[in-house]
Amino acid sequence: MKRPAIAVCCLLIGALTTTPLVAQGWRLRFDAYAQRVSFRGVTPDSVTAGEVILSDSAGPVTRDGFAATCGFDSWCRFYRPGDIHTGIPASVGVDLAMWGLGIPGLSVRVSGRSMGDLSGDRLWPGTAPALRLVEGYAEYLRGGLTARAGRLLQLGRLAATGSSGLDGIRSTIRTSKDRLEFGAYAGWGLARGAILPVTSPAVNPLLDFQPGNRQIVVGVTTGVHLASFDAEAEYRRELDPATNYIVAERAALSAQYRPLSRVRIVTGADYDIAQGRLGSADATIGYNGKRLWATLGARHYRPFFDLWTVWGVFSAVPYDGATATVAVTPIAPLQLRGRAEWFKYHDAEANTPAVPLKDRGYRWELEATLTPLKAWTVEVGGHGELQPGASSSGIDGRVAWRVRERLDLSVNGGSLERPLELRFQDAGVTWAGAAADYRFTDRWRAGISADQYWESRDRPDALSFDWNQWRLSARLSVTLKSSADRWQLPPASRTP
Repeated sequence: MKRPAIAVCCLLIGALTTTPLVAQGWRLRFDAYAQRVSFRGVTPDSVTAGEVILSDSAGPVTRDGFAATCGFDSWCRFYRPGDIHTGIPASVGVDLAMWGLGIPGLSVRVSGRSMGDLSGDRLWPGTAPALRLVEGYAEYLRGGLTARAGRLLQLGRLAATGSSGLDGIRSTIRTSKDRLEFGAYAGWGLARGAILPVTSPAVNPLLDFQPGNRQIVVGVTTGVHLASFDAEAEYRRELDPATNYIVAERAALSAQYRPLSRVRIVTGADYDIAQGRLGSADATIGYNGKRLWATLGARHYRPFFDLWTVWGVFSAVPYDGATATVAVTPIAPLQLRGRAEWFKYHDAEANTPAVPLKDRGYRWELEATLTPLKAWTVEVGGHGELQPGASSSGIDGRVAWRVRERLDLSVNGGSLERPLELRFQDAGVTWAGAAADYRFTDRWRAGISADQYWESRDRPDALSFDWNQWRLSARLSVTLKSSADRWQLPPASRTP
């Protein structure tokens, strides 16, 4: 990640030191965040088979009360509570926009982050690599042409299923008063759902099976945009440059139809050409009224894996589901929201005569927001999940008070229960906290928060321990601008 980091630094230096051109503008935003958090793992241990005792509630246990697993050899294995470690994960982000660079229609946008652990021990996961280029590209907009070059985060149906971005170029041409569009892109792909190459150690779950080269990505798109109808199609192929073998090949269709001003129908599907089977598909009908917003939908979901991974051989089982959402404002200060989903997995064609497995489940959420006074906001919610393998249920709430124009205070709390069906413990956590946010000026903003967590693990052995902790966090952001900015960004470009 050194090259993206160098690119970010060069762009920042250029933005702040270059002699301004006519109407040149730039806007630069820094934000920093840090949190003090603790975690506790487990430590593996073992004893000889003769040192365990059989109990009625936990099976084989050690003499000091830890549940053990025996039967593989002459040793019984178990886990002890690990040490409590405290880390301070922190991040600094940079967002830059530049325009008026002497070429009409040319602008530059860069977004990058630096991650680390201020404790010095690098205990917290997700802090490597330290420097990450989230997005960074030059854009040229002229008439019906939009062209971008750099690190691009993809949009569209295939991007929503994991093909998130690439380092390369993308261009789109719009004709017939923007009713038709044709686009193409090419470059080096990123790991599924990440802003890192697949060769990065941070996304290496398979050790020696990790690809040695980044995949080459090519794709084409087309779209139709009418008064009440929109449709888009995309084809995408990914290749291993070392072997020229196909890593992934997919196509997708999506459409949106507005038969009435407040009614919208959205549907779409993708097809895995490389494996010759339907991917995911869904359809939703929605109503957007003055006091009522509601949707009904159906979904078929199948996980997608690149051909180089081993996960495809496990024949991932798809599921079908139905969803419903509703939001209603019975009176001006009150809004109620709800969501429900039911789903059922396809037959796994696995023979498990001694273990009855569940193949269906549901999720639900209920939320309410009340604004009794202009400066006060109250939010409460509840949620639950009942699904194969695990379940959960919980409630949470938040009260916010705008003390003055620049100062916001809030308190929050909640409780979560996680009865784990296929595991040897249930867990629950309750929390409460407070936060403050202060805007010094239009450019400077800072916030702090403190939360107390009470966690308990219900097990019938000595590994049932409570783990409570405080979490402290702080945030700071500052926005710099050129004199040509005047707090107005350049006209929004049309997203290809």
